[in-house]
Amino acid sequence: MNAEPLRENLLDQEGFLNEDTGWSQDVARELAERNDLGPITKDQWRIIYFVRDYYKEFGEGPPIMKIAKATGLTSKQICSCFPCGVAKGAYRLAGLPKPSGCL
Repeated sequence: MNAEPLRENLLDQEGFLNEDTGWSQDVARELAERNDLGPITKDQWRIIYFVRDYYKEFGEGPPIMKIAKATGLTSKQICSCFPCGVAKGAYRLAGLPKPSGCL
Protein backbone atom coordinates (compact mmCIF):
# COMPACT_ATOMS: atom_id res chain seq x y z
CA MET A 1 0.00 0.00 0.00
CA ASN A 2 1.42 3.37 -1.00
CA ALA A 3 -1.09 5.49 0.87
CA GLU A 4 0.01 8.46 2.92
CA PRO A 5 0.10 7.53 6.61
CA LEU A 6 -2.82 8.63 8.75
CA ARG A 7 -2.10 11.99 10.36
CA GLU A 8 -2.53 11.89 14.12
CA ASN A 9 -4.40 15.21 14.12
CA LEU A 10 -7.26 13.47 12.28
CA LEU A 11 -7.90 11.25 15.32
CA ASP A 12 -9.33 11.98 18.73
CA GLN A 13 -7.69 10.59 21.87
CA GLU A 14 -9.45 7.25 21.44
CA GLY A 15 -8.62 6.73 17.78
CA PHE A 16 -11.91 7.85 16.22
CA LEU A 17 -11.76 10.24 13.26
CA ASN A 18 -12.43 13.85 14.13
CA GLU A 19 -14.28 14.40 10.87
CA ASP A 20 -15.65 12.14 8.16
CA THR A 21 -13.82 13.99 5.38
CA GLY A 22 -10.63 12.20 6.43
CA TRP A 23 -12.08 8.73 5.77
CA SER A 24 -11.01 6.41 2.96
CA GLN A 25 -10.51 2.69 2.55
CA ASP A 26 -6.81 3.23 3.26
CA VAL A 27 -7.67 5.03 6.50
CA ALA A 28 -9.95 2.12 7.47
CA ARG A 29 -7.14 -0.33 6.74
CA GLU A 30 -4.68 1.65 8.85
CA LEU A 31 -7.17 1.96 11.72
CA ALA A 32 -7.78 -1.79 11.52
CA GLU A 33 -4.06 -2.44 11.75
CA ARG A 34 -3.65 -0.04 14.68
CA ASN A 35 -6.52 -1.73 16.53
CA ASP A 36 -5.53 -5.35 15.76
CA LEU A 37 -8.56 -5.82 13.49
CA GLY A 38 -6.85 -6.25 10.14
CA PRO A 39 -6.56 -7.22 7.49
CA ILE A 40 -10.18 -6.25 6.86
CA THR A 41 -12.31 -9.15 5.67
CA LYS A 42 -15.15 -9.11 3.15
CA ASP A 43 -17.70 -9.34 6.00
CA GLN A 44 -16.06 -6.47 7.86
CA TRP A 45 -16.22 -4.30 4.71
CA ARG A 46 -19.95 -5.10 4.35
CA ILE A 47 -20.51 -3.97 7.93
CA ILE A 48 -18.32 -0.87 7.55
CA TYR A 49 -20.15 0.31 4.43
CA PHE A 50 -23.58 -0.35 5.92
CA VAL A 51 -22.64 1.54 9.10
CA ARG A 52 -21.37 4.51 7.04
CA ASP A 53 -24.52 4.63 4.89
CA TYR A 54 -26.80 4.31 7.91
CA TYR A 55 -24.98 7.12 9.72
CA LYS A 56 -25.22 9.39 6.68
CA GLU A 57 -28.97 8.81 6.53
CA PHE A 58 -29.90 8.86 10.24
CA GLY A 59 -27.06 10.75 11.96
CA GLU A 60 -26.25 7.89 14.32
CA GLY A 61 -24.72 4.44 14.16
CA PRO A 62 -27.07 1.51 13.67
CA PRO A 63 -27.88 -1.03 16.36
CA ILE A 64 -26.43 -4.49 15.83
CA MET A 65 -29.82 -5.97 14.82
CA LYS A 66 -30.10 -3.50 11.92
CA ILE A 67 -26.56 -4.41 10.85
CA ALA A 68 -27.49 -8.10 10.99
CA LYS A 69 -30.67 -7.63 8.93
CA ALA A 70 -28.91 -5.50 6.30
CA THR A 71 -25.82 -7.70 5.91
CA GLY A 72 -27.35 -11.14 6.43
CA LEU A 73 -24.83 -11.82 9.19
CA THR A 74 -25.85 -13.01 12.63
CA SER A 75 -25.11 -10.87 15.67
CA LYS A 76 -22.59 -13.54 16.70
CA GLN A 77 -20.81 -13.23 13.33
CA ILE A 78 -20.80 -9.43 13.62
CA CYS A 79 -19.32 -9.63 17.10
CA SER A 80 -16.64 -12.03 15.89
CA CYS A 81 -15.75 -9.54 13.13
CA PHE A 82 -15.30 -6.83 15.78
CA PRO A 83 -14.39 -8.51 19.09
CA CYS A 84 -13.72 -5.09 20.66
CA GLY A 85 -17.38 -4.22 20.03
CA VAL A 86 -19.32 -2.73 17.14
CA ALA A 87 -18.78 0.86 18.29
CA LYS A 88 -15.05 0.55 18.96
CA GLY A 89 -14.57 -1.62 15.88
CA ALA A 90 -17.02 -1.05 13.03
CA TYR A 91 -17.88 2.55 13.88
CA ARG A 92 -14.22 3.47 14.30
CA LEU A 93 -13.16 1.82 11.03
CA ALA A 94 -16.13 3.40 9.24
CA GLY A 95 -14.97 6.85 10.29
CA LEU A 96 -17.94 7.56 12.56
CA PRO A 97 -17.53 9.61 15.72
CA LYS A 98 -17.47 7.81 19.04
CA PRO A 99 -21.09 7.22 20.10
CA SER A 100 -22.27 8.89 23.28
CA GLY A 101 -22.42 6.42 26.12
CA CYS A 102 -19.59 4.35 24.67
CA LEU A 103 -16.94 3.67 27.30
